[in-house]
Amino acid sequence: MATFADVFAGTGVVARHFKRKGFRVVANDLMTYSYVLLRAEVAQSQYPRFKGPAALLPVAERLEQLGLFGEPEERAALRRVIAYLDSLPGVPGFCHDEYAPEGSAGRRYFTGANAARIDAVREQIEEWWRAGLLTEDERVLLVAAVVEAVPFVANVTGTFGAFLKTWDPRAHKPLRLREPEIVPSDLDHEAHQTDANALVKRLECDVLYLDPPYNVRQYATNYHVLETIAAWDRPRLRGKTGLRPADERRSAYCEASSAGDALADLAAAARCRLLLLSYNSDGLLPERTILQILGSRGTVAVRRRPYRRFRSDADGPKRRYREGDIVSENLYVVPVDNCP
Repeated sequence: MATFADVFAGTGVVARHFKRKGFRVVANDLMTYSYVLLRAEVAQSQYPRFKGPAALLPVAERLEQLGLFGEPEERAALRRVIAYLDSLPGVPGFCHDEYAPEGSAGRRYFTGANAARIDAVREQIEEWWRAGLLTEDERVLLVAAVVEAVPFVANVTGTFGAFLKTWDPRAHKPLRLREPEIVPSDLDHEAHQTDANALVKRLECDVLYLDPPYNVRQYATNYHVLETIAAWDRPRLRGKTGLRPADERRSAYCEASSAGDALADLAAAARCRLLLLSYNSDGLLPERTILQILGSRGTVAVRRRPYRRFRSDADGPKRRYREGDIVSENLYVVPVDNCP
């Protein structure tokens, strides 16, 4: 049984892939919204039964409406609870006040209707949790359904660093929760929410996959709205864009002065047979630094995938992009020959 560790797992795409391939997976991310997805879709391997909320819902009627009588019992239970949450009317609360134009802050991340729906759904989940009607696995699965749905009705360009001045058409679509996908498995998988460097120092695995941030954009800033909706901790927001507290969860990998030391510390502590690093050619660390750091653990091979640089705006009078502006995503492969 081989163990695959993804310690900068984000939304869990890579972790889920290797879970499907039969690895025992250890997934980690420092952000709450990521941890929720990892706990829901990587750590869990079967659908919970939702015995608490099920007693409060019109079971037969809802199943018949959704055509779920033929569904496996546990999957039907999740869909039943999601259908109930989707039917809740909006109730303006924290999200409406902070992220909708009708709120006191006047921000435009969501329409008033969708912000109120997010409030109603998150409050219902927490109410069930406080009443002891949900297990932790069930609560996380329902929060994941909200986290996965929110980007499809958000008035943003892709990240949540700022909202758009005018409404994107998708923002007017009604919020619909998205059913998380649980990958069946007989193995014991793990999800963590901690500093990647700290986790690696107490972790042993066969494959260690690293996909750290590569530029100055902090995830805590770029995804602060998702973080707040996942944590539901009602922080005191600041500024025009409603950022969370300034000093929380800043990554050393997002600063040129500390990224090299952070990677060197992590690589030196890695106890694995195969070390993989995904890093963009446009990143803060030059390749010579990466090769020097990883070369201390074994012979480094590099696989490159070139692509055209993403740009959010077109050429104009004040900005002209270079023709054929190509960057590459690089995968550094290191068979470790001196595992501590």
